[in-house]
Amino acid sequence: MRSDREEIPEGFTKADADKAETMEARQTMSRMVSPGCQVYWPSPYQVCGAIKDKYNSLGGPNSFLLWPTTNELVNPDGFGRRTHFQNGPIYWSAAGGAHPVVNHFHQKWGQYGYEGGWLMYPTTDEIVLNGGRMQIFQGGSVYWSPLTGAHTIGGQIRTTWGQTGWEGGLLGYPTTDEIVLPDGQGRMNRFERGVIYWS
Repeated sequence: MRSDREEIPEGFTKADADKAETMEARQTMSRMVSPGCQVYWPSPYQVCGAIKDKYNSLGGPNSFLLWPTTNELVNPDGFGRRTHFQNGPIYWSAAGGAHPVVNHFHQKWGQYGYEGGWLMYPTTDEIVLNGGRMQIFQGGSVYWSPLTGAHTIGGQIRTTWGQTGWEGGLLGYPTTDEIVLPDGQGRMNRFERGVIYWS
């Protein structure tokens, strides 16, 4: 077995590696039966379809995600899919495509219910900005900087902020998520250099 000849990366057992090798051999013989899936030794899980394509485009096991830790899973909505990797998942939806959601973005997205919350599915990968990062979702965005942390912004407040020049403009990065005002109807976001209110 390959595990007898090569070092097994941390996080996997010899049994995992041997299972992955057996799956790779079966996969090679049955490409016509299950097209679109791939096993990445020593991980004994298949990565399929658009998630596999995204994973490979990022570098596969050599990317920041490292190896898969699950097969493809159906999301609670019954439509989207996800595969978990050692450093985070890749989510797929028909509307948004396949995108990794990791670190601060995954934590913040989780606070609002992942794809079942108001942010819904990701529509971009993480985007590097001047002094921070962002990721766009169907319902809004998450912005992160080392000084402000990760915060959500959406709707008309996001539109108005964009008109001021986004994070590079007058207001800088958001410093809060959207806050419901005491009247229960209005909303606000605080920024490094100001506030936007909506009602």
